[in-house]
Amino acid sequence: MSRIAACLLAALASRKEIRWGSVTLSVKGIRLDDFADHAGGVAVFETVSPVLVKHEDLYLLPEDPHFQERLTHNIRHKADVLGLPGEVEVEVLDSGPRRRFDLSKGFRIGATARIRVAAAPKLLDALREWGLGLSTVEGFGWVR
Repeated sequence: MSRIAACLLAALASRKEIRWGSVTLSVKGIRLDDFADHAGGVAVFETVSPVLVKHEDLYLLPEDPHFQERLTHNIRHKADVLGLPGEVEVEVLDSGPRRRFDLSKGFRIGATARIRVAAAPKLLDALREWGLGLSTVEGFGWVR
């Protein structure tokens, strides 16, 4: 993986901008994040975008009663999809303010969070890359 990252880093470092679909993005700097060691089976994830979690068609915030339960369910589902062990413990350590996002498909409500997750090391690695909660493909729940 580090060889692939090094090639991408070298290619992007020589660019002043990149096109992402119909959007032109300015490249202001490039850096490779340090590798996170999850061998101990515990990680503290800090999200850079709001984590989306739903219960009975309502979006929950990290301080809401069912948030940890539903996030645990979401992580177990991701483990199942990846064929990884699904034993997970989740603890919300801190959260940011409530944010509402209006999208073409409706709205989303969530908050950034700092969350402690105990799970298999491979699942923790996957969560760092995949993100936490729902709609990660839309940019929600991305981990720093």
